[in-house]
Amino acid sequence: MPSRTTGNAAARQPATRLSATDHALLTTLVGDSEAHGMTGLLQQEPDRATIDHSGRRLPTVGLNRSVHYVDDRGGGRRHVRIVPPSEADIDRGLISPLSHVRAGLPGPGAGQSIRWPDPAGQMRKLTAVLIEDDNALV
Repeated sequence: MPSRTTGNAAARQPATRLSATDHALLTTLVGDSEAHGMTGLLQQEPDRATIDHSGRRLPTVGLNRSVHYVDDRGGGRRHVRIVPPSEADIDRGLISPLSHVRAGLPGPGAGQSIRWPDPAGQMRKLTAVLIEDDNALV
């Protein structure tokens, strides 16, 4: 996928790590047609990620993982589970990899922060506090 330059937000973001599976899923979900706004920023995520091909679960935010995070503008800790788009249900705390919150949390490990625009375009800082591997809970 070609590198995109949509806005300055993604250009200032730290490098992320994604499993090969999560990288392939995110690449498929965001597509490769030129996009702007949030979709354009999302399209940059696979490009700037370091891809881990080891097959191990990374200690980072990813699909089928729960994350406790703090939004610097919303106060307090929040908890969501990252699920495929077809399973997303915000009322149950299940969010798609394409949601604004998940878009701001690809790849960071616990304790890492990322600055990301909200739906209105205002920058906010999201900090992953605790990442749980849902597969280990089964």
